Amino acid sequence: MEKTEHPPLTVERLLQLPVFRGAKVMAGHAGINKEIYYMTSMEMPDLTGFLRPNELIITTGYSVRNEPALISRLLDEMHQTGCSAIGIKTRKVIQEIPQEALYKSELYGIPLFDIPLENSFIDMTHAVIDQILNRQAFMLREVREVNQQFTNLVLNRRTTELVVLIGHLLSCEVAVLKENGGIESCTSHFQAAEVLVKRAVQVGSRIMGHIAITRELKEQDRFEQMCLDHAVTVLAIEFTIRQSQQLQREREQESFMVELFSGSSHQEDLLRYRAKQLGISLRAFYYVIIVRITDKTGQDLSRQEEQHTLLYNHFLQKINKPGMNTRKGVVINDSMIVLCSSVHQEVEKQREDAEALLRELLSHEEELVADVQLTVGIGGARQMLVEVPASSMEAHRALSIGQHTLPKQRIVHFYEVLVEDLLLDAAGHPVLQMLTSILIEPIVTYDKEYGTELVATLSAFLKSGGNTKRVAEELFIHRNSVLYRLERIGEILQIDVNDPEVRFRLDVAMRVWKTKGVDVQSIQ
Repeated sequence: MEKTEHPPLTVERLLQLPVFRGAKVMAGHAGINKEIYYMTSMEMPDLTGFLRPNELIITTGYSVRNEPALISRLLDEMHQTGCSAIGIKTRKVIQEIPQEALYKSELYGIPLFDIPLENSFIDMTHAVIDQILNRQAFMLREVREVNQQFTNLVLNRRTTELVVLIGHLLSCEVAVLKENGGIESCTSHFQAAEVLVKRAVQVGSRIMGHIAITRELKEQDRFEQMCLDHAVTVLAIEFTIRQSQQLQREREQESFMVELFSGSSHQEDLLRYRAKQLGISLRAFYYVIIVRITDKTGQDLSRQEEQHTLLYNHFLQKINKPGMNTRKGVVINDSMIVLCSSVHQEVEKQREDAEALLRELLSHEEELVADVQLTVGIGGARQMLVEVPASSMEAHRALSIGQHTLPKQRIVHFYEVLVEDLLLDAAGHPVLQMLTSILIEPIVTYDKEYGTELVATLSAFLKSGGNTKRVAEELFIHRNSVLYRLERIGEILQIDVNDPEVRFRLDVAMRVWKTKGVDVQSIQ
């Protein structure tokens, strides 16, 4: 965006100014197009520590009159600093420039020019400063216009056009990169392999992304540097807006989920509209998965609130990440409740989804401490959002009942504990108490007295449908040991464990006995 009315003040343009009339370049012609940002009149012998990049030095040579070779040292320092040029009134106190100085001027490409005696330093200084200030004012106006364009594009959410504009101003290919390094938007011919500069776009202490360009900006590219700085600033605004919108969306999703699970809304059309607005997938079936943090023994560790809060928040970030619309989660009362939408209603499909969710949550096992695991309860599938609270209750009951009746399973579907759930509704019934008293408690007492495992053997036997081979495999004992234990159970209870009617009563009694530890009030 260069304007002809205020072009850069190069050494060549400097020598065209009226106050430099008669000045002659003696060496260093290769640097004639260097831009001048600063000007210093040097009459002190100290040559170090005061030079700046793109600086013009003018001098009478008085400070080096007794040792002209110091001009070579000055040129060394100017080269290291990146100065633009040096002008000397050679006929005032120095009659001839040393050959070494002329050689270094040529070597470094730093123009060394002779200033006529009659040219006033004051006039030259005023003229140069005036040119520099005009140029800076012009650039500030240009940058202000650019910044206004940048800001308008960001506020109108036109990031792609912003990237194209940046590429045009910097005369290179440009890309805005996401936090994970993926390309957010880029110019048409951008190639990642050609990136030479990456600038972080930071919001607070967090790096939200980068702006990558295929050009390395030099010290003299001040306008481009300022444009890039402003681009980084407005992109930080863009990322801040996005972050704010994402947080607002997450809060709205959380509010919707809490309301949905509580069952406070009974209007299906309104629920579906709100879910769609919040990016929650609407499919044929809905069901709830509840994830709870427990220790290896299955005991609830809800008292460790701080650790659990960190884990749950980490898991929620995985579940609620943008693009994942078939699952949305929220933490309520020390459990993570996940709404799932699916085209399937089969229990096996739900279990597969739960297993996939666990694998995703535990993709980095180090996130859990050694004695902690996740247990999962699944509710039945429903066709309407207003029926989701029922699925949520089923998932809660599956977790609580499964903890006692299926302690080795990490995933329990409500349909696996339907009978136990029914028996819980009849908890305390005299007949059920009589069954456990007659058929279970005697062998429990026997196990405690003699250190045997008759209860575990009977449970496995009933669960396997009387398959003694499977019982032996499950308990890691010989099949003959299983037969012996069953015989001992029969003797203690005075029953035939192979009788279908007896086995049915044993099964009911065992289920009732296992659910004794379930807190019925907590799962209502």
